[in-house]
Amino acid sequence: MKVLHIGEYVNGGVATYLRTLLNGLQKYHDIENYLLISEYKSQKNWDDITKKVFYYKYKRSITNIFSAIKQIHEVIEKVNPDIIHVHSTWAGLFVRLPYLFRKRKAKIIYQPHGWAFLMDTSKYKKNVYTLVERFLSLLTDKIINISNYEQNQALKCGFNKNKMIMIYNGVEDNINKSNLKLNWDKNKINLLFVGRLDRQKGLDLFLDVYNKMEMDNIHLYVIGTSVLDSSLPKDTEYVTYLGWVDNKDIDVYYQACDAVIMPSRWEGFGLVAIEAMKNSKPVIVSNRGALPELIKNNKNGYIFDMDNLNSLILILSKLNKSDLKILGKNARKSFLKNFSACKFVNNIYCLYKYGEIND
Repeated sequence: MKVLHIGEYVNGGVATYLRTLLNGLQKYHDIENYLLISEYKSQKNWDDITKKVFYYKYKRSITNIFSAIKQIHEVIEKVNPDIIHVHSTWAGLFVRLPYLFRKRKAKIIYQPHGWAFLMDTSKYKKNVYTLVERFLSLLTDKIINISNYEQNQALKCGFNKNKMIMIYNGVEDNINKSNLKLNWDKNKINLLFVGRLDRQKGLDLFLDVYNKMEMDNIHLYVIGTSVLDSSLPKDTEYVTYLGWVDNKDIDVYYQACDAVIMPSRWEGFGLVAIEAMKNSKPVIVSNRGALPELIKNNKNGYIFDMDNLNSLILILSKLNKSDLKILGKNARKSFLKNFSACKFVNNIYCLYKYGEIND
């Protein structure tokens, strides 16, 4: 069975997802994986986990859409896959739109990795995104949602329930080896934020609360930069900005912290939360999107109300290392039960093979 994975800008969470999936699928000898991604803003070095990698020339703009579609469909014709697994919104458009006018041989599995119509944007844009996605869903065999939240919202928008399936993301249960040593103050509660410094991830909201509290016993470390600007804000007495760190070192940071903070305004899934739980760390999250599915309040982390930031203040004021260690052990159990790479990859394989999952 030939599976052609197609993406646009394959980096960050989508790249992590694909690497985990392609690596895990290698044990199934009846699956032959191919990958097609934009050469711009995509991670490289996929050859060891897929049969062949193709790149298309493309930078995101309206004028480049038709060139991308042409290049992508030339590769589809060349590979002649049994299944096309499409990753993310723009790739979903590039792949499916031409099938309005031509017959298709392959089954199409579409994975938005977070619906565009659930982003924090204008009502007009949300309606347009919904209309386009519903229309393109007619040309799709299965749609993978990454959380119950994403799936329920899509169903409310009128998507065909028979085409919808929910499969949680998973990460491999191994700790990256690194020689990096961190000299963090062990007498303080060290919080870690990992993600883009943009509106979605909500760091600005958290800092508004955190900086006003001026808590000497808590220090925040921030991994990430803005998509548009790689320059970092200046460090303060309470916050250290680290920029992006090498992926081989990321587990060192997770293990050094006492808890991870995810104050997202919206979140289709929350891969950072899973990586934190893999490392036995509790997660403090907002009550938005899929985050309350992953984190259970006072069990493997804490949930604050985005509409009542006093709830965040209360959580921060009561943090202590003893409670966080207990929550961290529970977080590890949650990871093993629900978010291992083995379970995730097996579900995708069953979808390819049988059109459904064994859940």
